[in-house]
Amino acid sequence: MIHIRSPITSDKEKILAFCTDTFSWGDYIHEVYDSWMYEGQLIILEDNGEPIGMCHGIEYVDENILWIEGIRIRPDQRKKGFAANLVLYLENKAKKHGITNGSMLIESENIPSLNLAKKLVYKIQAQWNYFSLESKKNSLIYQFDSINFDQLDRKDLRYVESWRWIPITQYNFDRLNSNNNILCVKNKGKVQSLGIITESISFEDTIILTIVFGIFDDIQNMILYVQNLSAKRNYSKIRIITELNELPPIENIGKKFPFYLVEKKF
Repeated sequence: MIHIRSPITSDKEKILAFCTDTFSWGDYIHEVYDSWMYEGQLIILEDNGEPIGMCHGIEYVDENILWIEGIRIRPDQRKKGFAANLVLYLENKAKKHGITNGSMLIESENIPSLNLAKKLVYKIQAQWNYFSLESKKNSLIYQFDSINFDQLDRKDLRYVESWRWIPITQYNFDRLNSNNNILCVKNKGKVQSLGIITESISFEDTIILTIVFGIFDDIQNMILYVQNLSAKRNYSKIRIITELNELPPIENIGKKFPFYLVEKKF
């Protein structure tokens, strides 16, 4: 009998056994499974006592979004509508808590997941690009400008935290700002470039730089600054996330991997 339930300890080994070759490069579920268990809202699809699928949803009440991630179904149980059942289950829970928006991130070449999103009436909101970079000390000394939330012209901006695209609100902006995680460059008093740093909760040894917008010279300084910061804090991995299709020529920066941010109103 098929049903959805909370995870139990014995699920992990069985789930990870079919979360190894999901993508051409492997999978990341082994890195995040424990933290998702701790956060809650990890759900398991069971068939006669055997876990055959999983999905994680995290509710951001203040930002009014349900972030859905890590949809996995055992290969021999795919194409039966189980992935859609998991998503709808999380949506229904979120709606009971007053949340009216859902979001997911899907690799641009992941056609099955894009088809699933379309079936569930999620629409592509934007393409974001991911670049990898190694931590490294350099000679950059740079002072960024101060900023407050009211100086942002647009209120539809997002930043990335633990691989989740979160709307920038007054509350999280002030929290990030108080921790010196906002990189701002102004020109004649107007915000010209904006970046946001987060230290990943789910992914170990990783610092994330979201380049929200900006010009190449400023972006280059942001990246070099984060390289220094990452080395200082003993991180080895840097993940750069941006809607820009190109970045300044930085030594050893990885190739671009595009993703689609998809959204739905409940």
